[in-house]
Amino acid sequence: MKKVFIAGGGTGGHFYPAFALAEYLKNKEYKIYYFGTQNGIEGKKKFLADKIYLFDLKAVRVKGFFRKIKGVFSLLNASFKIYKILKKEKPDFAICFGGYTSVPLGLASFFSGTRLYIHEQNSVPSYTNKLLSIFAKKIFITFKTTEKYFPKNKIYLTGLPIRKSLKEKLAISKEEARKQLNLPLDKTVILIFGGSQGAIKINSIVVSLAEKFKDILFIHIQGKHKIKNYKKADNVIVFDYFDDMGLLYKACDIVISRSGSATVNEILAFGKKAIFIPFPYAASNHQYYNVKWLEENGLCKILLEDNIERLPVVLEDFLKKDIDEKEIQKLAILNAEEKIYNLIME
Repeated sequence: MKKVFIAGGGTGGHFYPAFALAEYLKNKEYKIYYFGTQNGIEGKKKFLADKIYLFDLKAVRVKGFFRKIKGVFSLLNASFKIYKILKKEKPDFAICFGGYTSVPLGLASFFSGTRLYIHEQNSVPSYTNKLLSIFAKKIFITFKTTEKYFPKNKIYLTGLPIRKSLKEKLAISKEEARKQLNLPLDKTVILIFGGSQGAIKINSIVVSLAEKFKDILFIHIQGKHKIKNYKKADNVIVFDYFDDMGLLYKACDIVISRSGSATVNEILAFGKKAIFIPFPYAASNHQYYNVKWLEENGLCKILLEDNIERLPVVLEDFLKKDIDEKEIQKLAILNAEEKIYNLIME
């Protein structure tokens, strides 16, 4: 039976694109082996795989000498264990989706002689993918702006794999989505969330928005950073988490969110107008660069977190802008999984 080893987790930005590719490869009758960390999102959400290996991995790019050393040893220990699994199972290829959780599979693939491919989700590549690019046969990128960071003879623009459950919702109408969610058909609906981990500062300003824009319905996914003493306004629907994001994307008119790669590409796929608030501590400020090109083309608005108190004013101005949703949707690559598979099969 055909076999593939996949790594990518820690956060949803690495986990969900890896999951989407696994869905596609499952349909191609591959046996999926997944490698991640007990400490990431994959420790809570089950990956679509025949075999799952979760290690107690620690990040290396942290403060403190002993924490760094602990991180290095955790990665090397996992690399050795995966090397033995690779030699035993002999997969057709391995693919890594970045983040420190990909280091063990990447290194083990190199030392075992396994064909290695990497996918970079962000505009500015992770340190992990910069390292693994040395060993990778091909490098798949999400944004054209990433080309300058990797060897030209290895780069292929594929876009970002998007989960089947999300893409299925592209076929339904906004009206149908609102009926399923029991939302009014005649109101402007704004979806607000902070990514897979939530965002304290974004959450804290939702009440102010609701009070200023009483004719707008806000759907707020607050994530793990719940607001204490939340005084819910009549025009705010609050969820801690929502599984069917495709339905919410389809139902809303505007999105206010972080700008991780998965979020950006989902918003492009659904052709939604968006105000992005990049996570300021993202490595190499990649969340800002994920959407800088979109703003330069007049297709979104970027608001830095330091200026988040200006969000009500920014939203008021944004509501007046005439942005063609079809122009946004044209930028989406909806067959990234197929592109990646075909390039691997060449």
